[in-house]
Amino acid sequence: MIEVYDFKVIVSGREIETYHYKTKKIFRGFTKKKKIEEVEAEVCEKREEKISPEDWAKIVEEWGCDEEKEKLHREQAEAKEKQNLKTQSSICRTRTNIRRLTNSNPHLNNFLTLTFAKSMPNLEPANNLFHLFIKRITRKYPNFEYIAVNEFQKDTYYDGRVKLDGGSVHYHLLCNLGAKYTTKEELFAWERRFALKYWQNGFIKIKEVSQITNMGAYFCKYLGKDMFDKRMFRKKKFFCSRTLQRPVELTGDKAISFFNRFVKQTKPIFEKTFNSEYVGEVDYSAYTLEKIP
Repeated sequence: MIEVYDFKVIVSGREIETYHYKTKKIFRGFTKKKKIEEVEAEVCEKREEKISPEDWAKIVEEWGCDEEKEKLHREQAEAKEKQNLKTQSSICRTRTNIRRLTNSNPHLNNFLTLTFAKSMPNLEPANNLFHLFIKRITRKYPNFEYIAVNEFQKDTYYDGRVKLDGGSVHYHLLCNLGAKYTTKEELFAWERRFALKYWQNGFIKIKEVSQITNMGAYFCKYLGKDMFDKRMFRKKKFFCSRTLQRPVELTGDKAISFFNRFVKQTKPIFEKTFNSEYVGEVDYSAYTLEKIP
C-alpha cells in the first residue's frame, strides 16, 4: 500500500521529534523499477574485465604524465571525502537510533561499565566475553534488559608511551540492574561480588542515573571518535535486549492527530530548518513531555 505524507512524528518515551517536509511529499510503500536498458548495462559492465582502482593508481604513478597524476590525485581526494561523509552519516544514524531507543526505555536507570583487567585491544574476543556475561546474568535475572556500546581506551599510556596494539575495549551499559547499597563501602563490595560472579574478566562500576532528563543524549556522548576507529569498521556499534520498547513512528493523519492531542501545547526545546538532498527543506522540532503519552 502506497502512503503519501508531509508530516512525521517520532515518539521515544517522553521525547518527541517532528518532521515537516515543506518542499515535497514523501512516498512510501513502492519500489522503483529499473529500466531494461539500465539492467543490461549493469550486466555488461560486470562481464567486462577491468583493472582495479589500486592497480590503475600504481600504473599512473609509475608511467603517467603530470596531468594524469594530478587527475588521479584529485579523484582520490574526492573519493576519500565522499567516503568520510558516508561514514559520518552512518555514525549519525547509529547515534540517533541509540538515543531514541534509550529514551523509549526509561526503566533503564543504572549505568554499568565493564573493563578488562588484562589488555584486550581486539573487538571480536572482547564481544565474545561480553555475550558470555549477558548469558550469565540473564540466567539469574530473566528480566534483565540493557543497551550497551563498546569503546576503546586511549592508545597511549599516562606517560605518553604508545600502546602497540591500541587501547583496550570496555563496555558502557544502561540497564535495569538495581544495586542495593547505602554507603560507598557497600557499593564497592557489591561491585566486587558482581564482577567475580558475572563479569569475571576485570572490574565494573555502577551508578544510578534516573535523575537525568534526556538519557539518550547522555548515553550518546560515549559514541564519539571511537566509532571512526579502524577496528570498528563494519562491526556492530551497539547491543541491546530484544525485549526493549522501540520508538514509534507516526506519519500523515496519525502523526497530525497525535501532535494535536499530546504535543501542540508544549513548547519545543529545539527547532531547526535544514535542506536534504533527497527531500528538500524540512522543519525539525524536538519536545520533552511531562509524562509518556
